[in-house]
Amino acid sequence: MGTIGLLAFVLLFTHFPTLWSREGLQGGALWLEMERGIRAYEEGRLGEALRIFRTVVEADSSYANAHMWIGHVFALEGEFDSALRKYEDALREGRNFFPDALRIDTYYSLADIYQRLREPERAKEYLQKVLSEGREEELPPSRRRAITDMFIRQGPDKVLELYRLRDKAVRGAYEGFAFLELNEGNFQSSTEHLVLSTLISFSLIIEHLRSNDPEYRFVQREMNPGVEEFFTDNTALLLRKVRKDDKVRSYIKSAGLYRQLFFIGVGLQQTDRPEAARKIWRLITDDREAGIWYDAALTQLTEPDRPRAMAMLRHW
Repeated sequence: MGTIGLLAFVLLFTHFPTLWSREGLQGGALWLEMERGIRAYEEGRLGEALRIFRTVVEADSSYANAHMWIGHVFALEGEFDSALRKYEDALREGRNFFPDALRIDTYYSLADIYQRLREPERAKEYLQKVLSEGREEELPPSRRRAITDMFIRQGPDKVLELYRLRDKAVRGAYEGFAFLELNEGNFQSSTEHLVLSTLISFSLIIEHLRSNDPEYRFVQREMNPGVEEFFTDNTALLLRKVRKDDKVRSYIKSAGLYRQLFFIGVGLQQTDRPEAARKIWRLITDDREAGIWYDAALTQLTEPDRPRAMAMLRHW
């Protein structure tokens, strides 16, 4: 089974003793059945996956993971009402996730479906639950505004010099809020959430660089503290530094960092900060591997067009 598999088996046995006392599936069979169901799901055999997960629920209805995965099957088949019911089943009192972090994944799944159903307020409700469940204390509104105001006035360099956010699990919630607010034309709120999302991404990248080089410093070019200026030089140097780091490049792509920077630029443009927007877009055009976001940022730098910029939402 291997060390990791054995450890998972022991933890599952310890945390969920009810799994081993049911008739039919006993011992490690229930856990192995879940693994078989997940494999079927990932290989597109949804009918088989659904049957397996239902078998697990019949053996132990308190196992939240099985309810969640049934929800995933329904969601992938476009049966959103059924998916919502199963996700809510997974979150019922007395049901256990293993690991508990899957509770956050379930909140994300609920938010995604409500977004698809064009119910933004319900989507925001579950994104807020993600923020409340994060491993770090949720930022109060006053501090969030202070960080955003500093970003808008002095740019990402100043914010990254003074603040670090490392709760990777909640990054997607900030981005989700931003998408919903952008669709509603709330540019100030969307910019606030995008700033917090990108702050987490940049903080994690800086932490990665420091783990490889304890002497690494984000601030390579000093900023004049007496001048109110939008500083991006150190952020640009950071992005250049990681271009040959495959792990970081993969993270930048999966987190949609350039997409988020693009829409921070849109928010700045829409709130009459055109020069700040241009500096953000230049961060993107400094990297040709930014793909469609390189092209979109270059277009805004050469021929600023607000409707065209907003049309890029279809690529989110």
